[in-house]
Amino acid sequence: ALQVGMRVFYPAHGVASVVGVEEQDFGGTSQLYFSLELDSGQKVLLPVDRVERAGVRELVPASRAREMLETVIEKPSGTEPSARRQRVAEYKERLKSGAADSYTGVLQRLLFRSRSKKLAMDEKRVLEEARGYFVSEVCAVLDIPRAEVLDQLASTS
Repeated sequence: ALQVGMRVFYPAHGVASVVGVEEQDFGGTSQLYFSLELDSGQKVLLPVDRVERAGVRELVPASRAREMLETVIEKPSGTEPSARRQRVAEYKERLKSGAADSYTGVLQRLLFRSRSKKLAMDEKRVLEEARGYFVSEVCAVLDIPRAEVLDQLASTS
């Protein structure tokens, strides 16, 4: 369960801090909301009863964040669809889940692919989204500067 003061990962938004709980009245119905402040400074209200459905979760532990930093620079294993549209659709679906393993895998594959092939515009957008999720969570968990993680990712591509 979320608590005020927690740092969380919110799919489609990235890392956020739970800054409060407030009651809001919309259309005559009163509902409790978590007030989340995104790392960008933007405030988002999330209905308390929709936390699980929204995929909001605690940040990964530090040991997992360190593993993610190592994994993302390795050659990906397994196969992926050869058709770009199918690949991109699969990547987008994985990003929606908000799972650290999912966005790390997408980032790993696209970084690896970008070394040997020019990425299409839709692949570049997915790469940027995955990179954003990865960098925000790893930096928040390990308390390291964005530039340091970005440099490590750039040295692999």
